[in-house]
Amino acid sequence: MRDGVDVPLADLFVSAARPIPPDIEGAGRARSASEAFLYRRLDTLPETRGRFQLNADLPIPFDGFGRMEIDLLCADSGVVVEIDGAQHLADPVAYRRDRRKDQLLQENGYLVLRYLAEDLAKELDSVLDGILRTLSSRRKPAPGAIPITIVRGNRA
Repeated sequence: MRDGVDVPLADLFVSAARPIPPDIEGAGRARSASEAFLYRRLDTLPETRGRFQLNADLPIPFDGFGRMEIDLLCADSGVVVEIDGAQHLADPVAYRRDRRKDQLLQENGYLVLRYLAEDLAKELDSVLDGILRTLSSRRKPAPGAIPITIVRGNRA
């Protein structure tokens, strides 16, 4: 808070960064503090409250599994939000995996928004603005979008 971040935002981040029991609902499904933070922040906005599911499981075969796990899903608009740590750019294997994942999601009717985890703190207004603009332009489900289920636990 000494660096100018407002108190409510700092409190939200501290709350999101706490360890979460595995049986908890909502933000409890977060695999990272960044996921929990963005999910909770989106749930505070009237335009996005209740619209996002955290760690959704789509029945799209990926990496040898019959399903694909994604960070955040707005099913009513067919929008996927992925949050990437630095390793996603530094590791060529992870980078290629993310591109394959994006392509498969797009082939199945989803629009993918990718943000760096560090931008959730540095550029939160821009991230939220991008998500809100996208949602306002996609008011109905994506054609051919596949139904989802919620994932619990760690990625396989």
